[in-house]
Amino acid sequence: MLSHNPNTANSSVSGTNWFTLIEDESIPLNAKHWELEHFIPVARADWRLLITEYAVKGGQDHDTFEEFCALVDTLMHMLEYHDNASTSENYAHVDPDKLGDRITKSTASSDADAQCKLVQKQLDGIMLRGNYQKLDRQALLLALSESSEFGMPMKSDFAVFKRISVYVRGKIFGTQTRRRLRNFYRKEEVSVPLFQRLVICFQLTEDAADGDDHRSDCLYIKSFKNIPQHDIDMLLPGTSVKMSLLDQGKIALPTLSGLAMLTFRIVAVASLGLFAFIGLLFTTSGYAVKSIFGYIRTKDRYQHNLTKNLYYQNLGNNAGVLQQLQNEAEIQDIQECLLAYSILLIQFPDGATIGQLDKAAEAFIQDIVGFPVNFEVDDALRKLAKLKLLIVENKRLYKAVSLTDAQSILQEGFMHRFLAYNRD
Repeated sequence: MLSHNPNTANSSVSGTNWFTLIEDESIPLNAKHWELEHFIPVARADWRLLITEYAVKGGQDHDTFEEFCALVDTLMHMLEYHDNASTSENYAHVDPDKLGDRITKSTASSDADAQCKLVQKQLDGIMLRGNYQKLDRQALLLALSESSEFGMPMKSDFAVFKRISVYVRGKIFGTQTRRRLRNFYRKEEVSVPLFQRLVICFQLTEDAADGDDHRSDCLYIKSFKNIPQHDIDMLLPGTSVKMSLLDQGKIALPTLSGLAMLTFRIVAVASLGLFAFIGLLFTTSGYAVKSIFGYIRTKDRYQHNLTKNLYYQNLGNNAGVLQQLQNEAEIQDIQECLLAYSILLIQFPDGATIGQLDKAAEAFIQDIVGFPVNFEVDDALRKLAKLKLLIVENKRLYKAVSLTDAQSILQEGFMHRFLAYNRD
């Protein structure tokens, strides 16, 4: 696995085998992207500062625009609160970490399956808003078809899942420094495609569940960072370590040679008597014992490496992940709204087509982050229309309401929601 320390450029790891030595793995500060991104990779507070600065340069009042940003932030949060609360409440019934089982009866299997299906559908919506991409079965099988050079070979079994979804975001290249025998152990740097964020959601079958540790009536949600594209299988349940030919040889060869030597000596000293035979048997049987312990040590080493990688790459589990994803989706919604509104207000006061807005928004993001991003323009326009900050002209031109009118509309919307809460 790649590890990244923000204070250092690299972090050391040990070599993987005799033929390839992995000296270090790192994520460059300005890592290149191997596929077009679909999210705005800027922190919430930083984005508001950037948008406000852009609006002020376009002639808007600083304090007035900051108040507008705060109103958008607050109202969007209020509008999405009920959907988020509904998802969280539904997930509470199938959360593997829930405490309610101690005081309530367990959910029936059929009800749990229906609840898991509902939550996964709601999660699909959250991930779409958060601009994650869901891997279809073909893409997932492609990612599982091989391991990266520094990953461990694994065997995956999809029969253990009733349902499984994998979502990814942030497709960048990490770097790996290695020395290989075929290159006379000279240093080489190679690029490794990885996912900055990866989320797995799954439900196990009854046969695969093992009681207290894993249950079939629960939906598991796990989040990871900096996962190589071809090492997703290391994160899935129902996988087992597949030993390399080198490790298999280290186990098998001593055993076979010991048995061959034992057979030869039995034949050679059969005439020496019972005690000599027993002594020889104890001596040569040490080969078999040594092989068994060698197998155990090798298996433990693989398991230790797997556990270590998962410990450092894991970001959260279950309800904690769900809350984080809801927050990420809300941030993306707000950032898209602020960007689309600001560009319409500053660059296109007389209105813009979808194509013009999309091109201008993507140019703005690329100028900030330094790489191209596919701006979800249709989604942004739908959100602005929902907030009533958009005017649609007859010629299919989209125009932003004035900043003063926008403030009044948002304040009215805020009061409407607030009064609705009081009535509830």
